[in-house]
Amino acid sequence: MGLREQGFFSVDAVFAVTLVIMITALFTNAYMGREQAAKSLGAGLEARAVGEKLAASINTVYANGPKFELRVDLPPRIGGYGYSISFDNSTRSIVVENQQSFGTARVAVACKNLVVQIDDLSKPARVYWSDNNVMVVSA
Repeated sequence: MGLREQGFFSVDAVFAVTLVIMITALFTNAYMGREQAAKSLGAGLEARAVGEKLAASINTVYANGPKFELRVDLPPRIGGYGYSISFDNSTRSIVVENQQSFGTARVAVACKNLVVQIDDLSKPARVYWSDNNVMVVSA
């Protein structure tokens, strides 16, 4: 065997290993991107579910009148991220928001006289009537 034949085998092996590494990196990158997209989609759906749960409670208190009150357990985090809940009076919707993970989820409510003051998501939210307004506060 001469030097030329040994060098040919080495270039072949380096090419094969490089090809395997490139294909592995390609599949890993595609997997990571899809995994992140799935997590973000899941967090968005969970945010929507939180908004719908709170909106259902608000609508129930609104429909039953001033002597009715509910407490709603909300998760302290969605998809591992903190979030905020507010009320958009122009569209009459509950807004669940976090710009780092899932963006914004909006859920419509029946009443327009609503005040949302949720400061601590680790405590249940209290939904009740006060002075012709439906109040949503941390319990």
